[in-house]
Amino acid sequence: MTVDVQPSRRATSKDVAASAGVSRSTVSQILNGDERFPEETRARVRAAADALNYRPSRAGRALVTGLSDIVVVVVPHATFGPHLQDSVDRITGASATAGMSVVVRFARMQDETTLTSVLDLRPAAVVDFGVFTSAQRERIQASGTFIVPRRAYVADGADPDPIDIEIGRIQVRELLRSGPRRLVYAALADKRLDPFGPPRLEGIRREARDRGLDAPLTPRIPLDVGGAVRALKEARDEAGPAPLGICAYNDDVAIAVVAAGRALGLRIPEDVAVIGVDKTAVGQLVSPRLSTVAIDQPLLMDAFVQDLAALAARRADADPERYEFDLDRVLELVRGETT
Repeated sequence: MTVDVQPSRRATSKDVAASAGVSRSTVSQILNGDERFPEETRARVRAAADALNYRPSRAGRALVTGLSDIVVVVVPHATFGPHLQDSVDRITGASATAGMSVVVRFARMQDETTLTSVLDLRPAAVVDFGVFTSAQRERIQASGTFIVPRRAYVADGADPDPIDIEIGRIQVRELLRSGPRRLVYAALADKRLDPFGPPRLEGIRREARDRGLDAPLTPRIPLDVGGAVRALKEARDEAGPAPLGICAYNDDVAIAVVAAGRALGLRIPEDVAVIGVDKTAVGQLVSPRLSTVAIDQPLLMDAFVQDLAALAARRADADPERYEFDLDRVLELVRGETT
């Protein structure tokens, strides 16, 4: 025998209003954070909503306030280190505490389709991991949506992200600690986007320029031994007899460089010194142990989370342009055996 079970009807604001003895307008205002009503009335409405398991319509809130309770995390379709999931989890947890939901979207950089989709959602906030240009971020802000962090790019004619600039400088300083080297920036040979490589390369160029050195060579290093060997040999031939100092895009690329150097019979770090980025667990387990730059991602995310909390509380001090990180706290040189 088949039993036709009908789903129970979801409670509406009308049900909450009837239970609490107030109007639907009062229910909407109280559940949207309006504190002008007496505490007894607010408590009665919240109790009725809890008893009925009522959840306000996000679409309805957007109609009333012009914004939804959604935080959109926009991530470039790029090669990331191991910390992306932790960062998104941290934002998701903080947003849930603030009563907001998180939507994660992977996108191409400077993508008008993504921008249109974000604007259509009317989110309360957008966390941009490097997808939008300055002009696109201004359009998002003009729509009333809060956006973090403020990131500028070389292509915009503005100074790049100071964190990535400093990563490049730290890499060069560590490579040259034991003497002069021909600098190389080992980019990742990947079809995906690279929002972080260009500002890091700019930092390497600036540090080289400050020291009166040639601009770095810029080979792309694939994550396979054969391709890495070919790319490193070409860089070795172009550099001449000087020992190489290789600033790698991340630890994965640094490991590929080390493997290629061994295959070519080069000594690490005497002939080829290498430094990565991210301080991955694998990079600290391989031999020789990688030198790398660690990024305190939780510290960065906490700053974003604090502003999202300020937004949720509708505080006037939520300001997306007030980030002033102490780079000495955010970045740490981890000296291994490859420099």
